[in-house]
Amino acid sequence: MHNKAIRVLLVDDEVEVAERLAARLAGHGFEMVLANSVDDAIRRLQDTPLDAVVTDVLFDGRPEGHTLVEAVGAHQEGCPVFVMTGFPVVSGAVTAMKSGALDYLPKPIDPVNMVAMIHRAVRERDVHVEQLEFSELVDIVSGLVANTIERIDPYTAGHGQRTRRYCDVMADRASLEPRVRERLQLAAIAHDYGKIYLEDLGFLTKEGPLTDREYQSVKQHPLLGAEKLGNTPHLKDVCRWIAEHHERWDGRGYPYGRKAEEISLPGRILGIVEVFDSLATRRSYKQPWPLEKVMDFFEDHRGKNFDPDLTDLFLQELEDNGEEWIAQPQRDRAALGLDTSPTVGAHGSSATPNGNGAKVLARRAVGDAS
Repeated sequence: MHNKAIRVLLVDDEVEVAERLAARLAGHGFEMVLANSVDDAIRRLQDTPLDAVVTDVLFDGRPEGHTLVEAVGAHQEGCPVFVMTGFPVVSGAVTAMKSGALDYLPKPIDPVNMVAMIHRAVRERDVHVEQLEFSELVDIVSGLVANTIERIDPYTAGHGQRTRRYCDVMADRASLEPRVRERLQLAAIAHDYGKIYLEDLGFLTKEGPLTDREYQSVKQHPLLGAEKLGNTPHLKDVCRWIAEHHERWDGRGYPYGRKAEEISLPGRILGIVEVFDSLATRRSYKQPWPLEKVMDFFEDHRGKNFDPDLTDLFLQELEDNGEEWIAQPQRDRAALGLDTSPTVGAHGSSATPNGNGAKVLARRAVGDAS
């Protein structure tokens, strides 16, 4: 498991470009190793343990990226490789991927997306180490989410950890056994894991409601997350609950359209809690909802979106701790030094919209299929 800085080999024959990009990546906590030719990079592979390699496709006008990818496989098997390419040499990137590269990044490089991709690859490799303790898996996936989804969209900072905490409170109220509670915490942290694999992450910071096409794309994330974690045998239950977190009590959810008790109890808990924190959190497309409005929402959707008995338990919990929970996202953002002031959104006002505007934005926050 990674407790030290992730060491990345960056290979590009344009020295100034490489140095600027390396400085940006170092600013995200990576330990950078630079090489300006394929031969230099291969020497680095022979004497320096690496966690990831990022390489250009063209060197002196020749598509040699695939040669370096093959060398990584020979000298540091399992080390993830990413290739950088401009539009005219996409074919070279495809050749490199056939040689074993994990993915390619189009130029100009977006350092934030590159950081997210590297973290994802390194953490995923750690997840599939079978001898890991379960608590280590929780830490790995927590770091993965924090360095991908929550880095790209700072509005979601702390969302996974809050969902984890509230799920555990609800699991206690529902008298789930300790082993299930432990695994539900991991599902809570990883419930949005599948968003990392969507083709376009621009929706995360888009103001206003999604288009139908964007919404259909986003709806893939529960199943994607379950499938990507599903290669780890001891996470079978966790993957099921992740897949179910947008199912609805009335059967109108996704991806399976399960209803009532066809949805697992942990999956039903996760579905309630995740929606609560989404509504309570400021996002690029909405302001946080006040507690009274959130409670009204759950009462209105009791027996529709949500298990009626669990909804009653959750509303009791909000009676006791709702004011604290509503305020927690702002405290988390402040602790990270992020802006906590109101912002004017796509609807032209910093106030929480009512009527049809609220319904449209609630669909995005809740993942509602209606």
